[in-house]
Amino acid sequence: MKRIYLHKAKAQIARPNTIRDINKQIVLTYIRDRAPISRAEIARETALQRSTVSSIVHSLVEENFVEEIGAGASSGGRKPTMLKLRADEPVAIGVDITPTVINIATADLTGKIIHLETFPTGADRTQNFRKIVKRISLIKTDLKNPDVKIGVSVPGVVDQASGLVMYVPFFHWKNWQLKQELKEATGLPVSVDNDANAVALADLWFGMPEVHNIKNFTSLLVAEGIGTGIIFDGQIYRGNKGAAGEFGHMIIGGADEENNNVVCSCGNTHCWESFASNRATVRRFAALTGNENRVNDINRIFALARQGDVAALKVVNETARYLGLGIVNLLVGLSPEVVIVSGKITLVWSLIEKTLLNTVEKNIKQKLPATLITASTLGDSPTLMGAICLSLINKFASRN
Repeated sequence: MKRIYLHKAKAQIARPNTIRDINKQIVLTYIRDRAPISRAEIARETALQRSTVSSIVHSLVEENFVEEIGAGASSGGRKPTMLKLRADEPVAIGVDITPTVINIATADLTGKIIHLETFPTGADRTQNFRKIVKRISLIKTDLKNPDVKIGVSVPGVVDQASGLVMYVPFFHWKNWQLKQELKEATGLPVSVDNDANAVALADLWFGMPEVHNIKNFTSLLVAEGIGTGIIFDGQIYRGNKGAAGEFGHMIIGGADEENNNVVCSCGNTHCWESFASNRATVRRFAALTGNENRVNDINRIFALARQGDVAALKVVNETARYLGLGIVNLLVGLSPEVVIVSGKITLVWSLIEKTLLNTVEKNIKQKLPATLITASTLGDSPTLMGAICLSLINKFASRN
């Protein structure tokens, strides 16, 4: 698990006349990032008073956030007691709304999923909401710690500050006051964000070692649509009213628009999403095999590709080529240090990586700083990890 980037801890330290919670977040973040760690090490690295650290750690232990795990190495005096986050205790609720299913999970402080429920996403927003509330109400009865926040990942444009879901293109949902409604219905604090932004946050927190010290990267989510989360200076860039990162709707030069029969969620047939999304891959495979009923599931297509099926391999590499064309635009426009590709496409990364990278190299003519393009380590449910991060963030960061 990797740290979320904050400004220098010493600059954030709260003095006695400021809110104690800020110091508490700093201590918890240090334990999260550097466990096993002692009280003395925390005090030394944050410049907090040892008595302050001891008091905060005592409260964190009582709240079941932190546990003592034995003695560490001595530097000449008494052996210090080492600390780490307490695992297997549900302290976060993640709600992952996708165009096909809704996942609701509880997780511990490390992001480990403890319990998961999944049900199909219906077109009726009200019915979906009622099911979400019903399941969260049941989850609340089993929680030992009441200090739980709900994080919600949504496949649409979200004003993260207000929690207003302005538009979900797959269902044409508009102006959904999701944060306010869910808070009123459950009595719990709620954080709502676009799914690609949530995935970028998960890459920042739980991602691969290559992004441990990276402050500028782009997270590319390949799902029923395509979304991008942009990290600038260690923080999510959301743009005006949360509308930044909608690169799935950019026009892809070199794509065969006239022969494309996949309609983007926005209604066009020439968007990046129309060529490189999971829906586009499924449709292309059906057209190639001449039987739309043979396989209409992206998981099955990827499984066939891993088994060496010629048609499946051809289709997934065609998707890789379209992904590469879009990534070229990201590199030219944003020049990120890393592009992290997430979603079920990572299941066939070893089969498509060469095609994708060759496409990028072939289509970038100007000299740009080197960018690492790699697969996410979040698994095939990155948006759920994003929702969990939205829940956990208030415990570790004093602002976001």
